[in-house]
Amino acid sequence: LVIPNLETCTRQEALDYFNNTWTLSELLFSSLKGDEAFYRPPYHSLRHPLIFYYVHPAVLYVNKLRLAKLADGSIDSKFESLFETGVDEMSWDDMSKNDIEWPAVDEAQAYRRKAYELVTGVIASAPGLEPGHPPITEDNPLWALFMGFEHERIHLETSSVLIRELPLALLGRPEQFPANSVSKGGQSEQEFLAVSAGPVRIGKSPTVPTFGWDNEYGERLVSVPAFEAGRSLVSNFQFWQFVEDGGYQNEKFWTVTGLRWKQFRNVKCPTFWVPDGPQGLNQFR
Repeated sequence: LVIPNLETCTRQEALDYFNNTWTLSELLFSSLKGDEAFYRPPYHSLRHPLIFYYVHPAVLYVNKLRLAKLADGSIDSKFESLFETGVDEMSWDDMSKNDIEWPAVDEAQAYRRKAYELVTGVIASAPGLEPGHPPITEDNPLWALFMGFEHERIHLETSSVLIRELPLALLGRPEQFPANSVSKGGQSEQEFLAVSAGPVRIGKSPTVPTFGWDNEYGERLVSVPAFEAGRSLVSNFQFWQFVEDGGYQNEKFWTVTGLRWKQFRNVKCPTFWVPDGPQGLNQFR
């Protein structure tokens, strides 16, 4: 659904948007097969196991609505502490972040059910969503509710990436997932389009009637030099050409942080490529 207009949003529209958001999360996590999928740390150890991301959005709703005085008391104070804060993903060499004793999956599901009831109760009763209400701005307690919606939607991306990094044996395709798109095949040469130099204005106006994060606001005018941009995403074949040409060995293609990560991980190709053939022939599947 389209992000709600906070000048005109009705109580039903807020409920529909929340239900849409919540259902997308449940659908995404229904692709996990068995408890191991919830507790297995990602291969790179940059994030918590998926059990954290299943509960974390629900905990944020509860904690923020309590701070906004739209909800009374906690559901489970231990959960609201354990699942409150994620990890610093830039600390890629910190391997201690997954030494946590997580609750059972059924306990996590029970917490989410209670959080769902709490949020729908707030939507049903909170002042400020009545017909003809004034615009909901960041000084309005209901800003916390819409923050929760957008925060959960951010984690749809986080969680989907982590899910795709699990072994295939731990995953199943939910029936409700859309059909795969038809592959158009790769092209050997990327087409680049020229973009002229010029000023770019960055920043979200406070008059835009949708929820925004604090770092979206303000205004910045940037002079951008001319550049070229690829017309399409980089294909596997195009990236294979980079690998074949020794791109992983040539330090000039790497930032300082990227080079440290590459050396720490001893990576020689993308994560999802499986070597297929004698070492050094750059054959993958």
